[in-house]
Amino acid sequence: MPKYFSSTLFVRLLALTCAATAPFASAQTTPSPITGQSGYTGTSITGANQSEYCLDPSLGCMTGMPLNGNNQTGLPVSGSGIGINGYGNGFGQNYGSQYSQQSGNVYVDSAGFPTTNNQNSQTPLGPQPLTDLQRLARESTGVLLPIFGQDLFSKPPSTFAPVDQIPVTPDYVLGPGDEVLLRMWGHNSLNARLTIDRTGSIYIPQVGSVHLSGMHFAEIQPLLQKELSRTYKNFEFSADLGRLRSISVFVMGESRRPGSYTVSALSTAVNAIFASGGPTQQGSLRHIEILRASKVAATLDLYDFLLNGNRTTDIPLQDGDVLFIPFVGPQVAISGAVRHPAIYELPTTAPASSALPATAPVAATGVSVDDLIKLAGGFTSTAAASRLSIERIENHRERRAITIALDAAGLATKVTDGDVLRADSVLRGYRDSVTIRGNLANSGRFPWHPGMRLSEILPDRESLLTPEYWQARNRLGLPTPLFQPAPAPPVTAPTTPGRVGANAGNTVANQMNVPGSSVPADAQVITGVDSAASASTSGPTRLVGATEQRDEVLPSAETRAGASAIAEQQESAADRLMASNARRTDITIAAPEIDWSYAVIERLDANTLRNSLIPFHLGRLVQDHDANEDKELQPGDVITILSQSDIHVAQDEQTKYIRLEGEFGSSGVYSVAPGETLADVVKRAGGLTRNAYLYGASFTRESARVLQQQRLDEYVTSLEQQEERVGSIRAISATTPYGASQTAEERAQLEQLRKLRATGRVVLEFSPNSAGEAAVPAIPLENGDSFRVPSRPAVISVVGSVYGQNVFLWNGSRRLGDYLNLAGKPTRIADKSRSFVIRADGSVLSKQTVKSGLWSNNFNALLVFPGDTIVVPEKPIKPTMLRNFLDYSQVLSQFGVGAAAITVLK
Repeated sequence: MPKYFSSTLFVRLLALTCAATAPFASAQTTPSPITGQSGYTGTSITGANQSEYCLDPSLGCMTGMPLNGNNQTGLPVSGSGIGINGYGNGFGQNYGSQYSQQSGNVYVDSAGFPTTNNQNSQTPLGPQPLTDLQRLARESTGVLLPIFGQDLFSKPPSTFAPVDQIPVTPDYVLGPGDEVLLRMWGHNSLNARLTIDRTGSIYIPQVGSVHLSGMHFAEIQPLLQKELSRTYKNFEFSADLGRLRSISVFVMGESRRPGSYTVSALSTAVNAIFASGGPTQQGSLRHIEILRASKVAATLDLYDFLLNGNRTTDIPLQDGDVLFIPFVGPQVAISGAVRHPAIYELPTTAPASSALPATAPVAATGVSVDDLIKLAGGFTSTAAASRLSIERIENHRERRAITIALDAAGLATKVTDGDVLRADSVLRGYRDSVTIRGNLANSGRFPWHPGMRLSEILPDRESLLTPEYWQARNRLGLPTPLFQPAPAPPVTAPTTPGRVGANAGNTVANQMNVPGSSVPADAQVITGVDSAASASTSGPTRLVGATEQRDEVLPSAETRAGASAIAEQQESAADRLMASNARRTDITIAAPEIDWSYAVIERLDANTLRNSLIPFHLGRLVQDHDANEDKELQPGDVITILSQSDIHVAQDEQTKYIRLEGEFGSSGVYSVAPGETLADVVKRAGGLTRNAYLYGASFTRESARVLQQQRLDEYVTSLEQQEERVGSIRAISATTPYGASQTAEERAQLEQLRKLRATGRVVLEFSPNSAGEAAVPAIPLENGDSFRVPSRPAVISVVGSVYGQNVFLWNGSRRLGDYLNLAGKPTRIADKSRSFVIRADGSVLSKQTVKSGLWSNNFNALLVFPGDTIVVPEKPIKPTMLRNFLDYSQVLSQFGVGAAAITVLK
């Protein structure tokens, strides 16, 4: 059915319904002509929005409503009242008596009242200043005490239901502005929202006016039953209250937001106090008065509400009531071992006879110490229930300290305004007990008895194994979690099969500049390795051990401080060839070892209160059961068991693990016996294999690494300070961007230096012909030492500013110059005078240290051993002659200006 047709039929039916219900015409407002607008009640409407389908003007119905205008979308027809759409009616605010009679419609009689209540907009309250008693109590106790009850208003809840939406009590008194919801069904039906007008009555269609103002809500049901029975028969009905009227009250005195408030008629005194933000710090919570007709209707004590939940004095408010918050009465502070330390207001006596409230504090009643302790919730479980300290102000002149016993007489002591009470806690010490702590299974306290000795609390070795030790050991048996490793990104750079050299590197470098290439512009091209090795270095290598899982990024050559030995290079290559998800099992000390040679008893002398230390030998006590070490204990003793991580013990007493890797008979991790050297451990490991290359061995030590890193950081720091001084001079004297660019370049180089990490390598000075375990030095070992012996390499590397960087097979008959010739010789920008050789053992031999004759080059005649690397650096970029000339001329000109200035001053 077309929309136009359905709307036309609906309007005609509505017109017939309005014409058939003539008694409702008395509830309409006086029609008035409205021109040029649609959707208002009137006798006529003129303008473009007129329609031939109108309701009967004599009934006050709609006139001139367009069928396809805005009123068909539910917008209000009369003001913001009833709107009509294709499904029914919408309701909004009504400022006149409106109604619509149709199936399911509601008769609305607002009696001229607005349909929404005034809402009191409030801004957040800031913190309140401290009172004098708060400052005084903080000076005495060191703690800032709150004022009891103020936290109730500091953060009011935002999730409670509005007071005008709660159920109405039977004793609620109706008044003008209250809305009555009247529903009738049976032989006749009626659904009406009726507002009590200013005369106190409601108007019921076909019944007339019914006076309800001043009646309790429980009394209107029988009255409406009687009035409706005069007109209707055989019906049922229900009467309830809808929107409630608003009343205006005043909150004055020491309120945080004094003024006039429009609240619901269901509001009580507590609701109004919450709306005003509560009393100030100087306002009373115990003597809030509700004034009605200039007389005190009730006195509200919020302490009774906060402590006991009693709201008997919280009376409902009426229109025009005044809530007066006087100044606070006498206050007392209590701190220490009570459940609720705070500042409390004492109960006061009301004025003898007064129509208006007193504005000054009134006299306090007799409040005892016992009463105040009850206000604070009583003592805590740690309170020393023997005495109480009181600080009192005498006659507003001086302060005096009082100590009372917590007996019947002391608890009956009266408190006065300004008193500061402090309840002490029990002593913190333990009586007749000894304490044991440190590196052992169970720390704790044990009861002391006469003749108690150390062996009673340290019975055996198992008592010295810490929970951390067992936790680390228990993790060893956990199954390895299943996971799916992420695949490595594919390597798209083409490489030449077989021998890979400088041409392959140039091919990749050229491809990086080709548009659409899959190789990123900042990718690092590694020459001299195949694609598989390159792919393995594409991301961090995950090393998963049996005891722990960790992500480790293998340090590259750029991040290692110093030249690396051939053993480190072979290890790095092996790690890169290892799969990214390969598991690595490590053997470490599970927990710090026990210091068997030293443990101590801390003892406090009862007479002098001085501490002393009594050491004993833990190993002799626990392992040998030496009676001389079984010390007798005294009450309060503290026994401390130390570990090797607490105190650095002698080398022979330390537990040491050393890692042997590479060309050994049995590579692995070995424990070091006291006095055992590196040569001894190598012999225990089966000696060296025939492929061992001691000249390229690497020996690392953790203590050496820490020292090297410290020295490296100090050196970089000194360079940074020097760069800052030079940079400031350049900033003053620079006339071109050259100085700024040079400073930025130097800072970038310093940042790279800061990333360098020391390796902890110790050079053992093997010769190229060193072989066999007899050549291994007998040096003492430390925990964490690592000795790597590589296999004899067969290659020589030439890198740097040469035409063909590459790796060549080693030939004993060739010299250093021969390998440079194989690499194409140095380039035009090569700094040949600063060439150097990195030996297989990690040592560096530069050309400057090799003496050459006038017609001979002894550096090129050097012997090269397997695993050596020849490096030819580039020449540094120097400023041009013009740049130097400008710098010198600027300096000279500044000297001239300075001299001229001195001459003028003279």
